Amino acid sequence: MQDPDVLVIGLGPVGAVFTALCAKQGLSVLVIERDDEVYKQPRAIVIDYEVMRQLNLVGCADGVLEHSKPSEGYHFVNQDWEILMKRDRAPVLAPTGYHFANLFHQPSMEHVVRDELAKLPNVDIMLNTQFMAIEQDGEGVTATIRTPEGLKECRSKFAVGCDGGGSLTRRYLDIQLDDLGFDEPWVVIDVKVPAGVDGLPKPGVQMCDPDRPTTCVPSGPGRHRWEFMLKEGETAEQVTRPESLKKWISKWIDPDLIELERSAVYQFHGLVAQEWRVGRTMIIGDAAHQTPPFMGQGLCAGVRDAANLAWKLSAVKRGKAHPDLLDTLMSERSPHARAVIQGAIEMGRVVCVLDPEKAAERDRKMIADRKAGRPYALPGVPNIENGILDDEAAGKVCPEGFMAGSQGDRRRVDDVVGYVPLLIINTSQPSDEGCANTQKLRAISPDLRVCIIGKPMNNAIAIADDDGAIAKYLGDAEAMLVKPDRIIFGANKIEKLASAWGAYLQGEKFLHSNAKEAA
Repeated sequence: MQDPDVLVIGLGPVGAVFTALCAKQGLSVLVIERDDEVYKQPRAIVIDYEVMRQLNLVGCADGVLEHSKPSEGYHFVNQDWEILMKRDRAPVLAPTGYHFANLFHQPSMEHVVRDELAKLPNVDIMLNTQFMAIEQDGEGVTATIRTPEGLKECRSKFAVGCDGGGSLTRRYLDIQLDDLGFDEPWVVIDVKVPAGVDGLPKPGVQMCDPDRPTTCVPSGPGRHRWEFMLKEGETAEQVTRPESLKKWISKWIDPDLIELERSAVYQFHGLVAQEWRVGRTMIIGDAAHQTPPFMGQGLCAGVRDAANLAWKLSAVKRGKAHPDLLDTLMSERSPHARAVIQGAIEMGRVVCVLDPEKAAERDRKMIADRKAGRPYALPGVPNIENGILDDEAAGKVCPEGFMAGSQGDRRRVDDVVGYVPLLIINTSQPSDEGCANTQKLRAISPDLRVCIIGKPMNNAIAIADDDGAIAKYLGDAEAMLVKPDRIIFGANKIEKLASAWGAYLQGEKFLHSNAKEAA
């Protein structure tokens, strides 16, 4: 490949999804990865309904679902197995058409995405290749890499570090991390559960035991995970001995009935990078933020970063957006990532009470609140607050649309249009003025696709909104503009949407918190 548009540093799940999104936007991509194959051990185990949709946009959702199963809920219990809080999941789909939480096997997911990358002619992958250094100028970046044949240089227009929590890209750029105040060592144990072996909890369980806070959760078909908090003075060598692992697991199931897949000690962190972009180089995923696992949002946050950034790089490269648009990666994603991390830390602090008296008081309060009908509310994934217009729908995940008249196969609009901006019009009879402003939007974003609820008209895609989810967000607005990552930009008159979208692409700030002042 001649000088690619994008150099991607790291081919973990975030780097792989990001690469696929870039390639499907027409960008040429070179990926470098230090390892020679997919990491074989499971790490992340949760993909939510929004991220499953992103996987569908790169053509991988069905393959990933083969290695997934829906979550059946999440329970907090004390050491006596009294219920402190419970959330059971009904087998219903989220507005994106996927289950709210999906428990999966990460290595299998990564193989599915890499198989998709192998089909794309504008992607080159160099394994056994280590990032060493990077230089930047006004036209692009020059990276020094170590290959099996020795040191080489590669030139690209942009570089994106997807190289994990120990990111060399971040370190080389001298980007500092904000510590959000959580740093606890836990041992993580993954096992295979043979068919026919039963007795393990089907919902995820947080055992709030002051003697040993514990997580027990299904981790995909035929698999289960435990996480045990370490006590002061315990070492990784001690806690990963087979006798220690069996002792802890035996409280849940006979360890002779299952197969130990791996054990490892992790330091659960809450960290966010102070910068996400330096010149033409950006960082996403764990390179930019690290979250404790209690909400199951670590991988999800990284895929959201990928979906936020890929289309922007394409728009800048094609001359359809100002380079300052790339700053919105951080302004949009960093506050969201911070909020998720704070939510995970809050959950962790509920679980990790080690003082028996304080734990007993926590238990009394949570049980009383549950019985009184005001149970502990699990922190949720917030809406996006920045980079959107100031209206009620903006910043939310747009519900999935299905093609009108396709009830038999429920064909998704995403499957037809792909990873592009959408304009969803509220009526099948738009005004002449609305049609003219739609053309303005098309001129700004040539890949824009137009959808109408109801009958097809003027080359627009007709959407069936049987459950009214899209209409709920549209309200009385003339139309709703949706970013390629399926975050709603705003619901308003098409004229206002066109004007605001043009300004946004030119790097002007549309911050939900101050849009009224700016107006």
